[in-house]
Amino acid sequence: MNKVTALTTTQEFQHLPAREFNPKQIEILKNSICKGLSNEEFEIFLMSCQKTQLDPFMRQIYAVKRKCKKADNTWGEVMTIQTGIDGYRLIAERTGCYAPGPEPTYTLDNNGQLLSATAYIKKQTRDGTWHIVSASAYLDEYMQSYTDRQTGEKKPTGMWVNMQRTMLAKCAEAQALRKAFPAEMSGVYTKEEMSQADIDHMTKITLEQTAELQTILDDCEPEYKKWVLEYIKKKHNAPNLSDLPADLYERMKKAALENMEIHYQKQRAQTEKTPELEMAEVL
Repeated sequence: MNKVTALTTTQEFQHLPAREFNPKQIEILKNSICKGLSNEEFEIFLMSCQKTQLDPFMRQIYAVKRKCKKADNTWGEVMTIQTGIDGYRLIAERTGCYAPGPEPTYTLDNNGQLLSATAYIKKQTRDGTWHIVSASAYLDEYMQSYTDRQTGEKKPTGMWVNMQRTMLAKCAEAQALRKAFPAEMSGVYTKEEMSQADIDHMTKITLEQTAELQTILDDCEPEYKKWVLEYIKKKHNAPNLSDLPADLYERMKKAALENMEIHYQKQRAQTEKTPELEMAEVL
């Protein structure tokens, strides 16, 4: 495979060296970081790395496959190229025309509940003057959530449970950065903006919740862990833990923590036997 080399096309990025991938790096990307991408998707991802000058090996940029509904109402997968808000800031910083703006502002409803966030950045135009660029993000459009099947209520999940202002401000800042630097950031989205799409059909637990629940179950009694996995497979048609319906997460986590504590107590009781008791068992 030939070396892949691409120069950035925007004037602001011309001073940067071209990002190059040698055959070994391309093999690693194809077989691990970008596993599951088609050849065409992989080529697009490489071009995005080269255009943005972000490092895929440092997880500054990555490709995510998500399910989406097609025009014929069937479901398929589409690739989204993502970075974090720090990746967007890095792209903007490299232009030499970016500076952080004032602190974000928020709007609340009559009950004090968060509605939207507005972020501000500074951009220098060709005449040397600096301007404020702002953008707003609305909670109901970006919040990662699921619908409780029992109550029908839309509930936040993931980082959106306790950090709604922070997460929404990041979404607004991403919009402002993309508005100010459209050529540099075209086709790349931040993970904060796409977090809502991480729950398939808005009903499944997130990858972070899956990892947390798996860790807890690993510390439970083996019989209990086996029963849980069989239960969700039969009762909720979830062949893997990641397919667990989101509205069952808190309940299953609580039950697993209780079993984990019971398991710990049994283990402690087994290791805290008195010498007399141990001698009696020997005799």
